Amino acid sequence: MCQFFRLKRIYGIGGDFAVNLIKAFEKNFDLLPASNEMHASFSACAQAEIESLGCCLTTYTVGSLPCISAAALAKSEKLPVIFVSGAPGENEIGNTAIHHTVTSASSWNIDYDASLNSFRGLGIRAERLQGQRNLGQPDLAGEQFFELILHAYTYNEPVFIEIPRDLIFMKTQSLKLPEKIEDIVINRISYNSTDVLVEEISYRLKNCKKPVLYFGGALKLNVKLKKIVLQFCEKNAIPFISSWFGKGILDDFHSLSLGAYNGVFTEQKSRKYFENEVDYILEIATSIYKMDANSAFGTGTHILEGFENKTVLNGTSKLQVDLIAIFEKLIEVNFEMFDFIPEINIEDELSLDTRIDFHNLTRVLNEIQTKSSKPFIYLPEVGNSYFASYSLKIKNTSIARGWLCNAWYGAMGTSMPYARAVCEVLKEKQADDVAIVITGDGGFHFQLNELIHFMKNNLNVVILYMRNNIFHLGKNSESKIYSCSSPEFDIQKLIESYGGIVYKCSLKKDFQFCLTETINLNKGITLIEIPVDPKEEFQCREIQLLNTYIGAKNGVEKAVAAWNNIINE
Repeated sequence: MCQFFRLKRIYGIGGDFAVNLIKAFEKNFDLLPASNEMHASFSACAQAEIESLGCCLTTYTVGSLPCISAAALAKSEKLPVIFVSGAPGENEIGNTAIHHTVTSASSWNIDYDASLNSFRGLGIRAERLQGQRNLGQPDLAGEQFFELILHAYTYNEPVFIEIPRDLIFMKTQSLKLPEKIEDIVINRISYNSTDVLVEEISYRLKNCKKPVLYFGGALKLNVKLKKIVLQFCEKNAIPFISSWFGKGILDDFHSLSLGAYNGVFTEQKSRKYFENEVDYILEIATSIYKMDANSAFGTGTHILEGFENKTVLNGTSKLQVDLIAIFEKLIEVNFEMFDFIPEINIEDELSLDTRIDFHNLTRVLNEIQTKSSKPFIYLPEVGNSYFASYSLKIKNTSIARGWLCNAWYGAMGTSMPYARAVCEVLKEKQADDVAIVITGDGGFHFQLNELIHFMKNNLNVVILYMRNNIFHLGKNSESKIYSCSSPEFDIQKLIESYGGIVYKCSLKKDFQFCLTETINLNKGITLIEIPVDPKEEFQCREIQLLNTYIGAKNGVEKAVAAWNNIINE
């Protein structure tokens, strides 16, 4: 059934209640282990980002409850992830607390539903499959399972499914599936508002001089919509710009790309054009609710909040067919070509003897990516690496995404499981794309045990290890809690034990040589250690702004004054 939805891989951890599930799945799927349940579920999230469906398999409660962080990520990012858990057989339920149940020795009740209620607490559809209840009644577990997966696929939402172990090999009601998934999920309702919206957008485009298309993260999982939106922009020479949640969906090297916009945090040239010259905004596939991370953290510097001449198309139908219908009609309308001329951003290349740090890392990476024929797929870790990565320019890749991260940055430890899922797909496709993880030492230590699976499966990855031995983002004291590593830690010995190689670079010439050699070879695990300095002069602009913002929000007097100066410029 999952194969009907084009699912090939399942990440997970075995366990007693999952034994029958593993036996049932192993003939049809590639069952991939992880170092722990949280990493397995994060890899499933990345799988959903690039393949439109992800799946994680765990055992009852002790396995499924550690997936809650990833479930929250999938909920906030609208990712179709199937969280499958084994469960006690229906014939095991009674008045005895079973191992794995969350029940206190002093409790008067037995809680069999701890995981179900935890996932439901996140607003996630969570159900336990049910077998035959009476003689002569059909077993509907198969249909129930299908409907849950269909819900995830159709609405881009995670679901949680507990499967009692005694149901797995029982007969269930036979299902006759259609030939194509589209025959089920496409909403066949015609929208009376389509013509009205096309007429309204056409009128505004014909009465403006400098329009822009602004898109959000909801565009990422819909290949058809993304394709027609790009065709529309190219036909009419309309530039496009993404929200922060839309980073990496379209090619930043495209002549119509203005990069990513987020108020005061935006690159200066794109911000100047977007805020001072644009006279009409067509906003698509963004969030229904404003989100602080996506609207300059509520600083009042995000002009969309008060921009009057705009049309907002969020799309509410299955697979966004309402938006597709609008653009299918818009692309047939003949407009005069707009005269957008991209500003050529010519920067002198940095001297080869320049010291590499966060303040210029992305500039050097952009130089190398411009010259390389191989697209880079960036996977930044939560913290300084994540915010610095917004200055990266992303090329089209073989997986249609060039930048993957938990944009809510709510869960540290996603970059290596995400990279694992990306590298599995690249290996299957035999693609030359280069997966590049950018991480601080704190984030790396949190998840480095996942490297055993890169070694075991012969996956190719580059890790840029930004080392300062502290959690630096938002740091405002010398408390020991910020210390995340030790100067004595030998990263080379660790990576070599996983069959990888290590370089240590402080200057551009060394970094450029090591990275170029690595991407040309694109084999195995390569880690490039870059010593970084937490002083403000070595921080990138985004990190400087964010640290000031965090300090101001926490009442640090100096930061409050500095932040007020920034937003009042």
